[in-house]
Amino acid sequence: MEPPEVDEAALALPKAKDVLQLRQFPVVYRASAKVQQRGMMDGVYFEQTMGRMMLICPLEKTDTELDEDNFKVEMSCWKIVVSKRVAGCDSKLFDQETCGDIHRDLSWWKVDRADAAGINARCLVIHLAKVRHSLWAGPWYPGGLNPHKKLHFPWTELQGPKDILKGLKIDVEALKNIEPGEPEDWNHEISAAMTPEQLCTGIDIRESEGLLQVVIHLDDGALEGATGRVPLEELFAADISEDELSVFLRGDGFQICTGRFTQKVVPEMSAWQIRSVRRKNLPEDCAVKSPAFFNPALRITLTKAKMCVGKWDEIFQDFQHCPFGYPRDRLDWSDRVNRCMVLLPGSPSNKVGKAKRAQALVTRVEGKQDLLLNRVVLLFHLEDKLAWLCESQRVNMHDLFTFLIGARSVQVSFVADSEYAMCWGRLGGECVPESASMEIFMDNGDDQEEHPILKLGLAKANNSRQRWEEVFTRLQPWEASKAMIEECQRPLELEDEEEMVTTAGEM
Repeated sequence: MEPPEVDEAALALPKAKDVLQLRQFPVVYRASAKVQQRGMMDGVYFEQTMGRMMLICPLEKTDTELDEDNFKVEMSCWKIVVSKRVAGCDSKLFDQETCGDIHRDLSWWKVDRADAAGINARCLVIHLAKVRHSLWAGPWYPGGLNPHKKLHFPWTELQGPKDILKGLKIDVEALKNIEPGEPEDWNHEISAAMTPEQLCTGIDIRESEGLLQVVIHLDDGALEGATGRVPLEELFAADISEDELSVFLRGDGFQICTGRFTQKVVPEMSAWQIRSVRRKNLPEDCAVKSPAFFNPALRITLTKAKMCVGKWDEIFQDFQHCPFGYPRDRLDWSDRVNRCMVLLPGSPSNKVGKAKRAQALVTRVEGKQDLLLNRVVLLFHLEDKLAWLCESQRVNMHDLFTFLIGARSVQVSFVADSEYAMCWGRLGGECVPESASMEIFMDNGDDQEEHPILKLGLAKANNSRQRWEEVFTRLQPWEASKAMIEECQRPLELEDEEEMVTTAGEM
């Protein structure tokens, strides 16, 4: 079930040591005895982790000579259709709804010989990337009441005509032909374009007589937004040797923490999982008001070596970690639902759809610069239906956007039940993030319908007051991550000492 290899040499521990590489989350069993890690259903063998599902479909004896050109695999975020073409005739092998939503663009298939559960023959092998970090009862959805099949029946004018709501659906709901073979640039595909400071809110280190625990607390909203684009299993990676631990973001290349133990552990007895934990020791300056605050956490459990059992005076002799953001309360449930209805009214609970839809909201970006005032203005043209959707859900458009601004980078996000990135970009020079100003206005251009424009104003830094060749260059997520890494590695100058700041949607 291993996904394609990722070049992690810069972050992994030296190969000369006996290093355990944690990349997949094993199945965590709950009360239900019906849930299985592997098994057979409707003639299809399946095997799963918390983040992936592998399907193995043995070919009939008459089909063993067929290759990948004889099969057609179509996927949406909730359905799989497999067809076979022989002598110009098409026939369906199966047409099934998946037990949970999948990342269609990160799923793949091939025809190969498989050796699992007594199967030693040519098979059609399908690898699915789960959206939710969970254990499936099986590969297929039980029953016929799949939420993706529901229709919409507006009964007031504010809810809009059916054809408008249908036009707002995103393509992940529709079937798409998937070409055979593994994704070519896997490290680009699993880039979340987020820093550890956005995802992580703290670290707790605990020990007992025989165990160590490293608990990395995660921001619930940021994690929700990241897993709309990347499976949670592909976000994190950990390397463990007998005397060292390294945890990092797998696709983006950011280090979360690293340290050397004062004594020895047994790497092969280590385990990790994602759990919801109660946060008891909150930072003094955080604004959390909930009396019982829970957040997701990456919990790594390590077993002490036999000769090192007992309490250690110090767990790490040198421990380094990334800067952490502050824990924060989630928005009220009703506010989150209304915002999701603005973002994706047809499927407000579809996390992958909301991530795709957020990127589609920005139709184009204009960049302007004023050489007299040494300022830059970015105009983000938004979809024309956004204003009507805000009115129908009684949501203030000014509260829906947030900016993450660095010296040379800008990211704009839509705030629904979490922050979904709409656009990443690189500036043509350096700016002063603290000078940022934002406003929203309606524009009725000559060749376009009236639509909202999100305006961002920035002051140029002292060393970048010349004319910029390109004011703003739009980037893909992996390009944004690369730009952030390069920005962190640049030698600090006077203007570079300013940290990245977040400008919320307040005017």
